Amino acid sequence: MELKSVIFDMDGTLLDTLDIISRTNNRILQKHGFSAHTIEEYKGFVGDGMRMLMRRALPEGTSEDVISALLPEVLDLYHEEGVGTIPPFEGIRETLSGLVERGIKISILTNKEHKYALLNAETILGEFHFDAILGERPGKPLKPSPDGIFEIAEITKVPLSQTVYVGDMKADILTAKNAGITSVGCLWGFGRKEDLIALGADILISEPKELLELADKNQLK
Repeated sequence: MELKSVIFDMDGTLLDTLDIISRTNNRILQKHGFSAHTIEEYKGFVGDGMRMLMRRALPEGTSEDVISALLPEVLDLYHEEGVGTIPPFEGIRETLSGLVERGIKISILTNKEHKYALLNAETILGEFHFDAILGERPGKPLKPSPDGIFEIAEITKVPLSQTVYVGDMKADILTAKNAGITSVGCLWGFGRKEDLIALGADILISEPKELLELADKNQLK
């Protein structure tokens, strides 16, 4: 298959956001008398949007009203803490440059709130033109729904057969499978290799640059 479009997850795939996620959530949790969590625990909380992360971080049975009250505080603090300090993973910039040089379209599909997805991309990876950036939006289903994949395919005008989705979590692999496209599991993120294997990821890569090698060899399904 000739690769023409790569869609990336954001947190845990392009950006190493775990530190800022854990710091901001813990500060708000402790402010309201709840227990903080370790970074390892947050690895199990991420992947399905910030509301679900907050729900997992709070005691079981916490009301949705409490979640709704705390969530804006977390998001405001996340912004104040300095979005520009979030590092991309090693090799991401070189890989994005390499894809663009090869004429391959690059896009982002994330369960992060849409405005923060745009802000993160503009602030941290602003030198790149992404053909589409889609985050959590009212009325739009989150991953693992394939709707975002289909929407990006319409924007890029690239057939699904020439599109792959790259991510580190269960929701990412399932999203690709639900859309009927090749799933690429990245092993540098927050997910576990054994989980990605169990979910049937089509390809596993240990470094971002492996995407370029696979594209050059046309080894994607």
